[in-house]
Amino acid sequence: MKEEGKYSHLWMKYGAVIRVLLKKTENENQKLQLFKHEFEQTGHKQIANVKFNFDLINGRAVNIVSTTSIAKDLWRVLNDHPATKTWLKDRRIKITLGNSFQLQFEKIPFISNPESISDIVLSSEESEVISEIANSPKLASNQV
Repeated sequence: MKEEGKYSHLWMKYGAVIRVLLKKTENENQKLQLFKHEFEQTGHKQIANVKFNFDLINGRAVNIVSTTSIAKDLWRVLNDHPATKTWLKDRRIKITLGNSFQLQFEKIPFISNPESISDIVLSSEESEVISEIANSPKLASNQV
């Protein structure tokens, strides 16, 4: 059975609420209580593992490769919405769903003045995103 896209209808149902909560992360962390039966309606009799977390950094999903199709479908729904896609470009947000079916949104502040570069620990995906941003033509054209 194809897993990809299986949960998209669930995320589209909550799309407007999720977009509002994402914007409210500017001031404080946000939570949305979902329900087990909504996940079971996708065809699974029992949901064994709904837990996931991933980061959105400058409009890109990071640490999502090894996560569930539930998370990937959420990312696709967010990324397919033009206003959300644009808004996320300058943000860093962690999205988490636990076994209690509570979806959480947490703003992750950027480190503006670290003590030293060795104080920053990045995952391989974060390093890749930062490298792509640093090597982008737009950034290069702004340099003197």
